[in-house]
Amino acid sequence: MIYHETTYHDALAEIAITRFHSTTRQAGKIAQLAGVKKLLIGHFSSKYDTLEEFESETREVFPNTDLALEG
Repeated sequence: MIYHETTYHDALAEIAITRFHSTTRQAGKIAQLAGVKKLLIGHFSSKYDTLEEFESETREVFPNTDLALEG
């Protein structure tokens, strides 16, 4: 298992790069390259009201993805 920050949706990839963060699909690709069985994503930007798209976009690349939530 690996944890990876996923601050932005993939549509904001250029902003993610300039701010030294990752997108959903980038995190999924890292999990693929690492050869892990499970990916936990977190550190979501507060600009988003919901987290469903983080999970769905990442799962397009790495299906065994779950959100890491506080509490």
